[in-house]
Amino acid sequence: MDQKAINVIRNLALDIMQNAGAGHPGITMSSAPILYTLFAKNLKVNPAVTDWINRDRFIMSAGHGSELLYATMFLCGYSLMLDDLKGYRKYDSKTPGHPTFGITPGVDLTTGYSGEGLATAVGIALAEKIYENRYNYKSKGMFDKNKLGKLFDYYTYVLVGDGDLMEGISSEAASFAGTYGLGKLIVLYDSNDISVDGNLSKTFTEDVLGRFDSMGWDTHLVKNGNSVGEIDRAIKKAKSVVNKPSIIKIKTILGDGLSNQGDSSLHNKPLAKEVLNEYKEKIGAGSIPFTVLKEPASYIREQVVNRGIKVYDDWKALFSEYVKILEPNKIKEIENINYNNFEFDLSKLDLQIDFENKELLRDSNNRIMNIVASNMYNMIGGSADLTRSTRVQLENQGEISPTNLSGKNISFGVREHLMGACLNGLAISGFRPFGSTYMAFSDYLKPSIRMAALMNLPVTYIFTHDSITIGSEGPTHQPIEQLASLRSVPNLYVFRPADVKEVQGTWNVIVNNKIPSVISLPKTEIKAEQGTSVTEVVKGAYIAGREQAVVNAVIIATGAEVQVAKSVQVKLLHEGIDVRIISMPCMELFDVQPLQYKRELFPEGAPIFVIEYGSSFGWEKFVPSSDHLFTIDRFGVSASKDDVLKYCGLDTDTIIEKIKSLL
Repeated sequence: MDQKAINVIRNLALDIMQNAGAGHPGITMSSAPILYTLFAKNLKVNPAVTDWINRDRFIMSAGHGSELLYATMFLCGYSLMLDDLKGYRKYDSKTPGHPTFGITPGVDLTTGYSGEGLATAVGIALAEKIYENRYNYKSKGMFDKNKLGKLFDYYTYVLVGDGDLMEGISSEAASFAGTYGLGKLIVLYDSNDISVDGNLSKTFTEDVLGRFDSMGWDTHLVKNGNSVGEIDRAIKKAKSVVNKPSIIKIKTILGDGLSNQGDSSLHNKPLAKEVLNEYKEKIGAGSIPFTVLKEPASYIREQVVNRGIKVYDDWKALFSEYVKILEPNKIKEIENINYNNFEFDLSKLDLQIDFENKELLRDSNNRIMNIVASNMYNMIGGSADLTRSTRVQLENQGEISPTNLSGKNISFGVREHLMGACLNGLAISGFRPFGSTYMAFSDYLKPSIRMAALMNLPVTYIFTHDSITIGSEGPTHQPIEQLASLRSVPNLYVFRPADVKEVQGTWNVIVNNKIPSVISLPKTEIKAEQGTSVTEVVKGAYIAGREQAVVNAVIIATGAEVQVAKSVQVKLLHEGIDVRIISMPCMELFDVQPLQYKRELFPEGAPIFVIEYGSSFGWEKFVPSSDHLFTIDRFGVSASKDDVLKYCGLDTDTIIEKIKSLL
């Protein structure tokens, strides 16, 4: 019956892709026994309650095989109809080309980039381990009358292909997971030795299990990828090893069972009609598309649903017992995991600002972060080995380490790729995570930032050393295009606060929203400015330096350059030029303001200038010509801060003279 069930899954998945005229038959055929064994024999889920917090997670990192996933989920009893399967890859369907969180009921993560799903699963597995430590009842001894089971006890399974493991992010993910002993993480590796360009003998010959073993993983080999028994035994062995993550290498054949199996074209091309018909005839499926044999289909569903209902009902009863003994605030935290709701008005916080002394804005940010963390139970994060430099340490909040899971500070090591993906895994599991590195290194995180924006995950990225003013570090570390690149990402707030007040306002927006956000901070010391505002940050831009009488010109500035703009304003006033200063800490928030508000900031006829020590890209819409942009479209040099600014034509004297000449 197991083989008949696998045939039903394969046949339905092939119908899905043939109907759409697109898909990946290779992985559909090779991975069908793997998904069947996992879902039917092992996965702890209740298809009727897809947001159950103690369900096992399944991440299809090899997301190009989505038609296989949809066919399997349909047969397992998830709320997908045949019409949904027929709508594969069509507009507004529940079955997009790659698994998408929030679109398909039961899909735990949006996957797309190779390796990204695996790395994000590391964050999901880390979240489970933290929840175990934080909420599971700890027995007080043999005379303890409360003998409660584990409230949190779920596994994270990942299906990967060769492409996932060739991408560099997989090595960072494996290294971190091995170091942290994430024993509830199980990777199922469909090893079919074929990529789009052909046999892997010319591109990928390493000993994968040896690599993972060296990084502290439990490893298994299944020689027959069609053997449900072998796959099942390997999964159960992996589940029994709770101090190490596990990888199961399952030897398969691309397009297994098709007349052209093993052909690299099967990776991403629909089947020729004769190949499909030949397969259907071989398994006795009939020629009518989307016909499902009742007996094997029921066999699949009954295994998943019957097991799922029991484990879910048992867990609900267990939770009722926990409610009796846990503190009310802990119960609220658990109930809020799926919703991640939090409100905290930071705007009324009195930081007792000293307007006379300069302070590293990284230190200002750290003070406010610590206030947020002390009030937000699910805030968690760290840096890519730069905590001392980026100043993101949460004081008195403890460390999260392989041996201690009670804190809030995570050491990601020099693993920016992994950090970005791990933050997404933590966020999708109910945390409000943050991660930090230098702005120039933000490029490492771009795929993960994009995925956070796609899934609307409340991740905060703190990027410091955000301009050429880091000077002698040289052009490799002097960011130019990064801010513009980040601002180009849809559904991402990019904040560049001018001083401690704007940092406070930035966190107030972040805490009370769920949109992923970037905080861009300089290396330099900053004075709190007269005229800046905590409450106006939510508008994205506001008047931070008013004119004396008539507005002769407007200068938009961001971050540390607001100070520069104010200095320019004072000197121009001595020469009879009256300038208004607009601080624009968040372009995205300003863009959605009413037209009337925008007109209030920018009087008609007053020329606009922009001062920002980064790329001009994105600023053109504000100014009459590129001559009005004091930005940088070339790389810097290794020199002192002042010499770098002169080299780029951005020292105060040059800015003033150019504004005068243009006016």
